[in-house]
Amino acid sequence: MEKDRKRALLWALLALVIAALTIWAVFARSGDLSPAEVFASLRDASPFWLGATLLCMVGFIVLEGLALLCILRHLGCRGGFFRGLHFSAADQFFSAITPSATGGQPATALIMSRRQIPGGVITTTLILNLVMYTAATLTVGIVGLAVRPEAFLCLTGLGRALVALGLAGLTVMTLLFLGLLKKGKLLYHLGVRLFWLLHRLRLMRDPEKWSRRLEHTTEEFGDCARAMGGKPGALAAVYLLDLGQRIAQITVTLTLHCAMGGSPGKTGIDLWVAQALAQIGSYCVPIPGGMGAADFLMLDGFRRLLAEEYAYELQILSRCFSFYVCTLLSGLIVLAGVLAARFAAGKEKAR
Repeated sequence: MEKDRKRALLWALLALVIAALTIWAVFARSGDLSPAEVFASLRDASPFWLGATLLCMVGFIVLEGLALLCILRHLGCRGGFFRGLHFSAADQFFSAITPSATGGQPATALIMSRRQIPGGVITTTLILNLVMYTAATLTVGIVGLAVRPEAFLCLTGLGRALVALGLAGLTVMTLLFLGLLKKGKLLYHLGVRLFWLLHRLRLMRDPEKWSRRLEHTTEEFGDCARAMGGKPGALAAVYLLDLGQRIAQITVTLTLHCAMGGSPGKTGIDLWVAQALAQIGSYCVPIPGGMGAADFLMLDGFRRLLAEEYAYELQILSRCFSFYVCTLLSGLIVLAGVLAARFAAGKEKAR
């Protein structure tokens, strides 16, 4: 337990360092743009559109909480709105401070277990939510490319490569998840054969270990399929909630653009697609919150559409609301949930 806490603290400190360096690099590359100018633009922004920005930011946390509650309810575990919010905030906060979002689900699982939710239900809930979240993210990318293919073609070579890798990774994960849910045994046997082939080619050391891991994963997905079998309406609801979550986060850029006097017309749609592709491209980068990669991709897309200084300004503010402030809010919700649980436990002991 102590080792896990030290590791979490180390990743949090590393995330802070990367965040500081990223923000410094963006300001340094922008030329004459200063933090004072960014704050002045924010102060003069439209209150209505700023409110819409905050609504989208909060919606990103709330919608995942509703998706988790939807799964839990269909698995026989009831929970209120604030419980779902606590689960979602834990996922968002720890995903933001760990590489490749590795810490979000374990943290959420720990909080769920402390709420006396059975282990099998926790596994099923988190896996199904991950499947639907991945499918929703892929949907946003495909729709963005269909609406504005030039948004991809006008990126730099590195930008196009990152987006292509992100789309490929999401596609493989989505197909793998769906395959495991439908044809788990077949994929398991194919995977085992692949591991032994890699071993013979001296590309894998311990195929038996990987085979055991694959068997465990296949069993978990099989449990998910059986648990939610015959409930297409529930799966559709979770998918739509996760899709709404992705849309809410991406729309932060559009609402900020409108808050600073921009139009929600063609340029607004182009910015929305550019932001969607930036999220896709940063997905494959194993850095906490995709920091650095997401900033680069946003600027790569924004500078094609906007004046240079305004592109940097919008990128900084958009990233601030959609990631940094959202992560801070998630952390505060997690802390409030932990304190509330300890207070309730203390009252129970006093009785």
